[in-house]
Parts: sequence; C-alpha cells; structure tokens
Amino acid sequence: MKRSGFSMIELVFVIVILGVLAAVAVPRFVTTRTDAQVAMARSDIASVLKAIPARIFAENIDPTQSTPTGFSSWGEWMIDTGGLDRGRWKVGGGGTNGGNTNNGIEPIGNVQNTGGAQTGGCGQVIWLDTTTGNLTFDPNNIPANSTGGNNGGTFCKSLKESYPSGSNRVIPLATTGAVKF
Repeated sequence: MKRSGFSMIELVFVIVILGVLAAVAVPRFVTTRTDAQVAMARSDIASVLKAIPARIFAENIDPTQSTPTGFSSWGEWMIDTGGLDRGRWKVGGGGTNGGNTNNGIEPIGNVQNTGGAQTGGCGQVIWLDTTTGNLTFDPNNIPANSTGGNNGGTFCKSLKESYPSGSNRVIPLATTGAVKF
C-alpha cells in the first residue's frame, strides 16, 4: 500500500527553514519600517519649515502675540499649517526649548500602548519662541534616550542621527512692521 503525503521529518525540516527565514526577515522588516518613518518625518519637517514662514507672511501674523484665532496653541497652529498627520505628530512634549511646551511640535514613533494610543514622542524638534518670534528647528533637542519605548526609541535615535551636526535652524518670523497690507 503506497501512501501519499509528507513524513514527519520533511515537515520538521520545512518548519525549521521557515523559522530561520523569519528570524532573518523580521528584523530587516522592522529596520525598513523605521527608515520609512524617518524619511516621512524628514519630509514633514522640510514642509513645515517652508509653510510656517509663508503663512506668517501671507496672513501678516505676529508670532510674538497670542495664538491665532481658532487654535488652542501655536503647536496646534503649526500642525494645521504644515498639514501634518496627527498619527505622526503631536503638540508639545519635552525638550530644552526653554519656553511653553505647547508652542512646539514633536514627531511620534510607531509605538502603541495596550489601549491602542500612539506613544513614542521624540521631544520637540520645531518650536516657536513667542518672546523673540523665532521659529527653531533643532534635531539635537531629541533626547539621547527617548522614553518612547520599543520602536519609539529606535525611531527617535534614527531621526536624530539622520541629521548631521549643525543642522539646526533659527528662522526669524517677527517683522519690524515695515511691510503692512
């Protein structure tokens, strides 16, 4: 009597081979995903750094005054101005900007807590100093050891390392009142 099918040894070999492939592929997949998130964050940062001065000038907004009408903070206004995805950006956060934490925005890594809420913020990388009217971008503001946990720390570290030293920028937004419409 001839049997058709696989022997137990053949099945074990297939399972071992799949295990080895998974062990090699999964870390590479995580790295690729983090690289994609870093690329999206860098693109968002570039867009925001162009959109904010354009909107300040176009709407003749004084960045040393109170938050524009309809927004609870300058950080909220920045997210709206840059058209940022709230799944990747949030208002406030930690950092060494020396000002109100609601006047800045921070990228969020791809980490979710058990309730499904997004966590893994990297600290403010863009903020508005309302005393001087300067918009500041400083990737060095990302803490060396982000408390985002899991991939949040990997994302934040990768984002920080993607910028060479000296990449910080200060963009003066306050005008002297010379241009009025």
